[in-house]
Amino acid sequence: MSHVVAIAGGSGALGRTIIDALKKSTYKPLILARQVNIFMTSQKSHTDAEKANQALESDIGVPVLQADYSNQESLIQLFESHKIDTVISCITNYSDSHNVEQQQRDPVSHIATYPASGLRLTIQLGQSFRTITTCTPGRFKSALAIDMDGNAAGIPGDGNYPVYFTHTTDVAKYTAALLGLDHWQKKYFVYGDEMTWNEAVAISQAMKGVKFNITYDAIEKLERGEITELTGHKATYAHLLGSDSADAKAMFQRIMSGVVAFMAEGHMVYEAPLLNEIFPDIKALKVKEAMTPNSAA
Repeated sequence: MSHVVAIAGGSGALGRTIIDALKKSTYKPLILARQVNIFMTSQKSHTDAEKANQALESDIGVPVLQADYSNQESLIQLFESHKIDTVISCITNYSDSHNVEQQQRDPVSHIATYPASGLRLTIQLGQSFRTITTCTPGRFKSALAIDMDGNAAGIPGDGNYPVYFTHTTDVAKYTAALLGLDHWQKKYFVYGDEMTWNEAVAISQAMKGVKFNITYDAIEKLERGEITELTGHKATYAHLLGSDSADAKAMFQRIMSGVVAFMAEGHMVYEAPLLNEIFPDIKALKVKEAMTPNSAA
């Protein structure tokens, strides 16, 4: 029997990629869309949200269900009524993601979340036994520090420490494979390529045939919550707060400065079973391959 898999945050880039992978498997994917809070928004907001969900369903080709992540009973009823036994969360909002993870009476078999630090998977056998595994997939994008369109780079620290990169399509493939395992370890790691930021910049310059404008951000700058702004960052501001306002920029820089400072201080080292070895038939993309024009994030 096929598992019914709900993807929370399935309208985003990672979520859609996972849906594409699951559609090619024995799993039956659907999307969980955030439910508008009736006490904080107008009826027009509800109507707009419903129309957006209908358009999303038509575009992606899988059912879209409204979900209130803050209401445990509502989620349980939703899972039961649609026979959902697996949830994969790609939500970037930590409070929502936390609420999805912490359901103590949910009827689902698996819960998987993708926080910024990695991938957390939870499996429940029956109603009482639950094991948790965390899978760290490395960096999804080199665009955090390299601006291919603008021929520029903002490198955290000296750029000579190892960084692990993973393409979202590979994360999707490994996720589908991991869901099929009978037993999970507490932690997993997966990556497509390992190199320093300086090596990644060298590849980028060679591919473009031009010299990049390179800025190195000192640890002290990162600790102040600041990073070098690249052209590609501005689209992320809009994704975070719906605008490219100063507040959105400040939020992005605060979050990312902490992430890249962690890298620059040499802490991006993971000791866990490697999914690349568990599933050797899946060939992960290398950085150079992922930078080709036909390759997404």
